[in-house]
Amino acid sequence: MFNLHEQLIKLQENEVEIQTDFSFDGIDSSISKRTINSLTDKLVVSGDCINDDSVFDTLMCFARDLASVDPKLVARGLDMLVTGFENEIKQAASAMATAGSDPTQHAEALDRYAFLFQWIVERGESTASQSHTAVAASQAKGRKRRANATASSSSTGTSIAEVATGWKAKILDLYIVLQQLLQMPLGRIWNSVPERDTFIGVFTRLAHKAMEAPAYAKDADFQTALFNSLCLWMQNYNGLYGLATMITQNLQHYEHLSESMAALVQLAYDRYNGTQLADEVLRDIASKAFNSVHDKAGPKNTARFLVKFSQMAPKALLRQMGLLIKHLDSEAHILRSAMVDVIGHLTLYLASQEEQTEIIKNQIGEYFDIIEQRFQDAHYLVRAKVLQVCQFVCSGPAKFPKRRPRLIALISGRLEDKASNVRKHAIRALTLLLETHPFSLDGAELGIEQLEASLEKINNELAQMASAVPAKPADVEEDKEDEGDDDEADANMANGEGEAEVDGPQDFANAGLSPEMAAKAMHLQFQQRYYRDALHFVYQLQEAQPLLLQLLGSTNKGEVMESMDFFVTAVRFRIDGAQEGIRRMSHLIWTPNTSSNASSAADGSAEEARGVRAKLLDSYMQLYLTPSERLSAAENTSRITRNLISLTFGATLAELTSLEELIRTLMEEGLISADVIAKLRSVYGYTKQRLPPAQRRGAIIILGMLAQANRSIVTDDIDLYLRIGLGKYGHDDLTVAKYTCMVLQCLGSSKSKRPGAVAASLDSEENKRLPMDNPIFDGLQRILEEPRRDPEWFPAAEQALNTIYALGEKPDALGARIIRAQAGLVQGLLTLSKADIARQVDDFSMDVDGEDEAGTPGVDAEPPARKLVDPWDLTRMVFIVGHIAIKEIVLLESIEAELKRRKSDDEPRRKKRNSPMAKATKRGKGKGRGKAAAAADMQVDEDEDEDDELNQIAGTTEDEVGDIISAIRERELLYGTKSLLALFGPLLVHVCKNLGKFNDRLLTVHATAALAKFMCISSTFCEENLPLLLLLLQRAKSPVIRANISIALGDITVCFNNLIGENVQYLYGPLHDADTKVKKTTLMVLTHLILNGMVKVKGQLGEMAKCLEDKDARVADMARLFFSELSTKDNAVYNNLPDIISSLSMGVGAVNEESFGRIMKFLFDFIKEKDRQTDNVVEKLCQRFRNTTDPRQCRDIAYCMALLPYKSERSLRRLLDGLPGYQDKLSEDAVYKYFVEIVSKARSQSAQKQDTKALVDEYEAKLKEARAKAIGEDNVEYEAAASSQPATQAAEPSDDEMEDEDL
Repeated sequence: MFNLHEQLIKLQENEVEIQTDFSFDGIDSSISKRTINSLTDKLVVSGDCINDDSVFDTLMCFARDLASVDPKLVARGLDMLVTGFENEIKQAASAMATAGSDPTQHAEALDRYAFLFQWIVERGESTASQSHTAVAASQAKGRKRRANATASSSSTGTSIAEVATGWKAKILDLYIVLQQLLQMPLGRIWNSVPERDTFIGVFTRLAHKAMEAPAYAKDADFQTALFNSLCLWMQNYNGLYGLATMITQNLQHYEHLSESMAALVQLAYDRYNGTQLADEVLRDIASKAFNSVHDKAGPKNTARFLVKFSQMAPKALLRQMGLLIKHLDSEAHILRSAMVDVIGHLTLYLASQEEQTEIIKNQIGEYFDIIEQRFQDAHYLVRAKVLQVCQFVCSGPAKFPKRRPRLIALISGRLEDKASNVRKHAIRALTLLLETHPFSLDGAELGIEQLEASLEKINNELAQMASAVPAKPADVEEDKEDEGDDDEADANMANGEGEAEVDGPQDFANAGLSPEMAAKAMHLQFQQRYYRDALHFVYQLQEAQPLLLQLLGSTNKGEVMESMDFFVTAVRFRIDGAQEGIRRMSHLIWTPNTSSNASSAADGSAEEARGVRAKLLDSYMQLYLTPSERLSAAENTSRITRNLISLTFGATLAELTSLEELIRTLMEEGLISADVIAKLRSVYGYTKQRLPPAQRRGAIIILGMLAQANRSIVTDDIDLYLRIGLGKYGHDDLTVAKYTCMVLQCLGSSKSKRPGAVAASLDSEENKRLPMDNPIFDGLQRILEEPRRDPEWFPAAEQALNTIYALGEKPDALGARIIRAQAGLVQGLLTLSKADIARQVDDFSMDVDGEDEAGTPGVDAEPPARKLVDPWDLTRMVFIVGHIAIKEIVLLESIEAELKRRKSDDEPRRKKRNSPMAKATKRGKGKGRGKAAAAADMQVDEDEDEDDELNQIAGTTEDEVGDIISAIRERELLYGTKSLLALFGPLLVHVCKNLGKFNDRLLTVHATAALAKFMCISSTFCEENLPLLLLLLQRAKSPVIRANISIALGDITVCFNNLIGENVQYLYGPLHDADTKVKKTTLMVLTHLILNGMVKVKGQLGEMAKCLEDKDARVADMARLFFSELSTKDNAVYNNLPDIISSLSMGVGAVNEESFGRIMKFLFDFIKEKDRQTDNVVEKLCQRFRNTTDPRQCRDIAYCMALLPYKSERSLRRLLDGLPGYQDKLSEDAVYKYFVEIVSKARSQSAQKQDTKALVDEYEAKLKEARAKAIGEDNVEYEAAASSQPATQAAEPSDDEMEDEDL
């Protein structure tokens, strides 16, 4: 008689006896195959054949030698057993259905099948796991061990289901068959309950074993069959506590089973009356504490289970929520996060109930209270989860209008959270709250003007109705007052604030009105409440917009993209101020595209992987370029054209520059159709009626942006631009003329202004310069000679000159004619010789902006005897002269580049032509040839003569070409006898020396700019007039002049670096200018010069560091960006740190201690990660103590030392060695406090190293001893108290240290 219980014990002890032994190990596969086929034939016919001892012994041999059997035969053997098992179950069922049959006779066969399944499955799984371990061990030889996380994740090994083909399908069939068996009354087969439970226990253990392998758990069909079997066990055979124990064990040990166990409990709850199972599991979870820091799997698995179960069976979880709620105070943040998630799902479930009883409403209110409290959780992941919960709760069918205002206020507060992950989810939550807002009466649009108008209209109607209500008795009025208080409280609750103000007339009783009027009054009151709430909602979003604008410039890609989504959504709903965000977004076009990194992969965000640029293009496409399905093709073209033109309205220069790159990119990608381009041309060239100036300007601006990507936009219709922009309409609107000139410049751009543009690939024929008799130049000259006194003439003239020098064959000739024509308007100017002008310069004393050297105000000084020129004409002339001077430099540089290119291209051909073989060949070919051949040879000789002439003019090497061009710049342009520009240099110097006498703002600004441009031509002229320019920088009253000079000094530094080297301190002077624009301009110039290596920093970085504390946020942000970039260049911050400390701590320019601390904290972050630099800084700071006795400097040095991390033993050793240098400074309480903080920090860093710990103890003892000596023996107790005070608190992890964790 086969006893299953005894045989299982023998199997566990490896003592199973086989009467007829047959070995599958070492035999031929064909023999194994024949043996299995023979057994299959028997079991297929009758399942009880397993009671045959020979058959059963062979099957046990098969199970024992499973590791030696061919994997293909393993699955066939399992299939054989499953088929026999199924047949036996059918026979047992038939026996139970047949009267007089004895079902107990099938018990032994079923026990034998169970025994074989136990043996085969266990042996198969263990064999596969051992094979996997052996392979992994062999691959690991010669390599470093993997991280613990990787090892633990692969500790489950490989299942046989991944090795043997068809194995998993057969196990699936087994549990499908088992479901049939478990639905049968097994008490009729086994007489005793223990025997029955032993049989069932085999399959429950196998189920548990199968769930441990991820290969089974990932299969949905297998999981369904397995779970149904377990639920039948629970339902029919008292498996409740066994199943509950299995579930809790799986949650404790197997991460991949957490959500599967939730599905199992949900299945039991819904289909198998498993309420008691759900309660048992949840009560067990509620009883656990999860306080151990070493138990990380338990809280994580439990958290995932709770979240999944709350989604699948919220009703079941709600029963035990009173016990589970204590986990909100768990030390495991992941469990707190899960509980917040659970509360969110329960809130959705309760809100979805058809009958909203008072109990349900109160419960929802309590859950919202908990969510609001968790906004202040200490861990950033919990705060992020709260925001995620707010998103899916508010996106459900229920809008929760009374709770939304408070949620929006809390979410807006999280926009300033120090964790980037929290900020990102806060932005996403605001966007979702906007998308799902409940105010849809007026087409869901939320323009403040429209809402206020509607509210005012309703208030007026209510006021009229209130005036018609007769006066009430005192007691009625008293009751009304109480009701009004109640209504006001409700309104405040709806607004989320107890102090919300209520506009308009107060509510009034409807008594005294007809039923129709009373109903109308009630309806109006509801509308009044609606519009008040809508306005409050919009005001809340507007308050958050400044923070969202800042987050558009974040370094975190996720925050930027979420902010973009918000502003796109806000524009869709017509939120006032959202358009500013769209304009700011255009600057993101300069963000470099980056591939998806590890963090984005961990977040699972496909959008972040695509990049900010792609998101920006999609956003603009969505807002401005996507056709509407409700409109025709022509109407869509007009709509898109209007959208593009509207982008230019009120745009700044920076916004237009970014928009140009964005539009160019869209054009290159083919996202702007030809119909839109044609419509833009139509708007630009519209002449039938008066067109608003902004429309024509916008059209030409957009056309110019598109032309950067496709030059045919200009070449296909040049006459249009000449007729409009350079014709009557351009002269009437100089802004149109300016942008038309910019469009025409695309004709001659051999190199695009933007990287990667199509223009860069155009051949030389298309880039050929135009002859000077082209009509384009006539139109440009007319713009330059436009007599109208309009400040817009200057930018138009600038672009006109740029176009002349970009397109013309001989632009200098036309420039000379323009200068003479303009000079002719200046009365008597050309009659003065150079000597006259020089003598006039000597006659006037130095006068800058109204004050001469004697201190006499120049503004009040008497002007010359007679006014020679009109200031407007003189201003125009100096502007033209100055800009032509700069363009001459550009022209010379382009000529130099072209000459060098030609010489480089001709060098191989010239060498080949001058070789002896070529000369001999030429002489041989010259004999006996005709006239035509001789003429051809003559032409070749002429070309060679031209090359020789070029060589004679420009030299034979590139250096000689450069020397010749430099000589022209240095000696010809400003000092040549035939140079027209040479006449105007003394004039500009005279005007700039007497700015007070030339009492005209435009003239003084443009004269100083022109002088600066002249100084960029010749080093001689620059050296002569550099003192004048520096004096103007210090004494000029106009901030525009000072800002221009600051820019000019940057250009002069690039051109003549040696001249600025001696006066480099003047470059930093404007950093302390009273005008913010001057300060910002100077900072930008210095940033460019320093980061590009054009200026060597020699102790002036302290002046830049002071900008970190500037009152203007833009200046401070720019300074932070400068130091962030500087820190990447060869230890620049580290090398200049001593000079920065000296500049900020001592002298007249020292900053206060609070500012010093913030600046140093920012700068020391750039050297904290480099131990070697830290060691050297410690040593240098210790030496500084020896050379100072000033208490302020001692405090500053000690503070700087406290900022260092002290991770290495060398840093501590140098700190200890330097103690004699600062031990006398320890009498200062603040100094000693900083050193106590150093000890505390060093102790926390050295907790795992005994040697370092001993060094810290030694230093602490000597520090206390030195302190005692410094303050005297009487104050030892005070010293002990000071040293016992806690040092700085441990900071929360920074954004870089924060890693998202999935539940």
